[in-house]
Amino acid sequence: MYCTANYHGYHATDFMNIDPRFGTMRELAELIESVHKRKMKIIVDFVPNHCSINHPFFQDALNNKDSKYRDWFYFNKKNEYTCFLKYQELPKINLDNQEARKYMINVARFWCANSFDGLRIDHAVGPSFDFWDELMSTMRKEFPDKIFFGEVWCQGIKKQCYKTLHLKRNWIKYIFGIKQESFQRDYINVLDGILDFKYREILIDAIEKGERILNNPQLEARVKKHFSKYPSNFKLLLFLDNHDTDRFLFHCKGDKSLLLEAIEFSCKWDRAFILYYGTEQGMKNSITIFDETAYADLRVREPMNWDLKKEETMYDSIANILKRKTNNQY
Repeated sequence: MYCTANYHGYHATDFMNIDPRFGTMRELAELIESVHKRKMKIIVDFVPNHCSINHPFFQDALNNKDSKYRDWFYFNKKNEYTCFLKYQELPKINLDNQEARKYMINVARFWCANSFDGLRIDHAVGPSFDFWDELMSTMRKEFPDKIFFGEVWCQGIKKQCYKTLHLKRNWIKYIFGIKQESFQRDYINVLDGILDFKYREILIDAIEKGERILNNPQLEARVKKHFSKYPSNFKLLLFLDNHDTDRFLFHCKGDKSLLLEAIEFSCKWDRAFILYYGTEQGMKNSITIFDETAYADLRVREPMNWDLKKEETMYDSIANILKRKTNNQY
């Protein structure tokens, strides 16, 4: 949403201006108004942990040790800086610096004041819990009707990158590694909710064991046990895939009936369900994105094929499932 040095928006160069590719602030207001007239909500991605190496604050800090932004980042005596995981083009912001914290909280306030209905928080495991306490206290007070949920995910994070995270019980995690379930539970009473990567993990594990999704009491029991570990007021947002994972059809080996079962199964729970774009077209990757190939994630970020005929898609089948969920027919 904001100005960025990369197509996907995670290399912020200006946190409080809309990227010109998307239009103007006036056009954004018109979009949100149009969405709200349809009784829908619109949520914006919020990336507080890092910025682009080209962000003017970072460039000033990098090139001037007396810069007021120097302590907004993590520099050592060799002028080396901490980054987002291993990505040198994304310097990590020191949100325990009070000025940096105040600025980033104001970024969140700015976008919510512009009528967005909540924030999807990218890499929520990067900033400290002190930061989350202050941000959430502010946002709940000023925007009590909005939702703030985080991406809390441990897949692929190697131990040498743990120092870029803020972890509870970090000595245990350094010894035994990070487990997705306990990782997610660390954010109970911190955020309003999280994207439920563990739920997705449970479904994929069942598929890889040759199980079907529907009419599977063992799978239902595993999912209920997982849900029971969270209080009822903590939102677990269910999903099957996203821009950082293999498409669910990859795990289904192209079996669309299995994907439809997973969608129907996900809609039966009294929880929000997120559908990744292209699923209604049956988009899939044939090679995993976790094979160390450069830019492998582009395999799951391909453009929509707008020329497909309706009968070539799963649009009607998925629409009927979602309609039943909307009408509380599960």
